[in-house]
Amino acid sequence: MTGAESGAGGGSGPLPRRGALGVLLAATFMGILDVLIVNVAAPSIQRDLRAGFSDIQLVISGYVLAYAVALTTGGRLGGAYGHKRVFVTGLLAFAAMSAACAAAPNVDVLIVLRVGQGVAAALMLPQVLAIVQTVFPPEERPRALARYGATLGLGAIAGQLLGGLLLDLDVLGLGWRSVFLVNVPVGLAAAACAAVLLPASRPGPRHRPDPAGLLLTAIAMALLVYPLIRGESGGWPPWIWASFAGSALALAALWRVEQRCARSGGSPLVRPSLLRKRGFGLGLAVVVAFYSGNYGLFLLLAYVFQDGMHLSPLGSGTAFLPLGVGFAAASMAGRRLVARYGRNVLVTGAAVMAAGYLVLIVTLLPGPASSAPLAALAMAPALLIAGAGGGLVAAPLVGSILATVPAEEAGAGSAVLLTVNQAAISLGVAVFGTLFVTMLGADPQDAEASTSVADFTDALIDCSWFLMALAVITGLLIRCLPRRPE
Repeated sequence: MTGAESGAGGGSGPLPRRGALGVLLAATFMGILDVLIVNVAAPSIQRDLRAGFSDIQLVISGYVLAYAVALTTGGRLGGAYGHKRVFVTGLLAFAAMSAACAAAPNVDVLIVLRVGQGVAAALMLPQVLAIVQTVFPPEERPRALARYGATLGLGAIAGQLLGGLLLDLDVLGLGWRSVFLVNVPVGLAAAACAAVLLPASRPGPRHRPDPAGLLLTAIAMALLVYPLIRGESGGWPPWIWASFAGSALALAALWRVEQRCARSGGSPLVRPSLLRKRGFGLGLAVVVAFYSGNYGLFLLLAYVFQDGMHLSPLGSGTAFLPLGVGFAAASMAGRRLVARYGRNVLVTGAAVMAAGYLVLIVTLLPGPASSAPLAALAMAPALLIAGAGGGLVAAPLVGSILATVPAEEAGAGSAVLLTVNQAAISLGVAVFGTLFVTMLGADPQDAEASTSVADFTDALIDCSWFLMALAVITGLLIRCLPRRPE
């Protein structure tokens, strides 16, 4: 047993390994759950805290954006101080931040706490795959990684259903606060089990930190996403455009700083050599197009189902089910299909996504059905198709993009892809949330606006055209990816 595998739990033997994997998957499930469970709770949070729709966008985006910014740094801290130690620290911080979110007295405090929750996730989640590499011998890793992928898909489905169930049960009158409190016992139990089951790891070499890169990344993302969320409600005042310009300047400064860091022998957050590769740059564009559309749709549907069709939170979560089932089923089949048919599977998946959005538009064009359950049921085939298309793209996407870079740069490329993935989710919530409110003509919960079910479905139709265009762009970009490392 190596030094990295010594210590409590040791990871030796099938039972300790299974226990270790259970702890890691519990943390993974909790992290992905908190992206999606808040979507179904969003209308309830907005109503209870008397918040605006843009506030709710920040509640969702704040978590994802903080995770995106701190992700690479969290991974490096695990390498420098020990993956187990940082993982347990992240788990405990995540549980504490979840409890604080549940106690938030107003939406401004909740936004700040969600940012803290995202930072905790950035400490916790990057350690999962690193520990899997340590605990499992090569012949067992594919099965462990398959279960990791299945957990991500399960979290996407369960987030909607569990959130709806918790809100409908309204345990102890907690309402939406229960969607955060559910993390506390899970996080504490996982941390206790991790202390026993996970192998201790020796601290590795400590790379020179890149605080300037971290700060500039945070500034660039915040100056881009925040005005997108606040702009529509404020009538697009001049400061919005100054903020966009500041984001561009911060990105330019980030490029210069990372180049200087690389030349001086440091360890930049983003390797400039990666971004000079045409294939990798195209891959980042694919990630932005794909994930911004997918996660933007989740927020829109939560409001259409709950505030437009007046379904209960559990009814809303159930209406999401075809999308999640299609995504999960296609994800499990995606890798095998790519092994047989190659990258054409991803292009086909993007086309299926576009077809799903087209079916959704055609379904909604005649107007909503006579009852909300019938209207949600009528949307199910379209959501199933769109979800299946998304699953065909999602499962093999990262591997296809990393195939465009040399093997020695795959680790750095993975970190950049994960960061851009999370940033794209935040961007999608900002852009499609703003587009939805613009098309609707009012805040979804504005009692004076007298918006009808037809108004909500019309706004969803308008957004679906953009979603379909993004799916088509995703397919075209995938076709342009080079098949060999550059």
